[in-house]
Amino acid sequence: MKLLCAKCGKECDANELRVCSECGAFFCGTCGAAADNLCPECFGRLNKLC
Repeated sequence: MKLLCAKCGKECDANELRVCSECGAFFCGTCGAAADNLCPECFGRLNKLC
């Protein structure tokens, strides 16, 4: 299953994505790490999808 990062638009495998615990947005590992595992949209905590 492939999903798109909400920040950069990169197509990622589900095991690479981070999901926001507050708003549910998906981010790739690179964007999640750059944001210190906080959602750039709402500042909720990012967690691994799988």
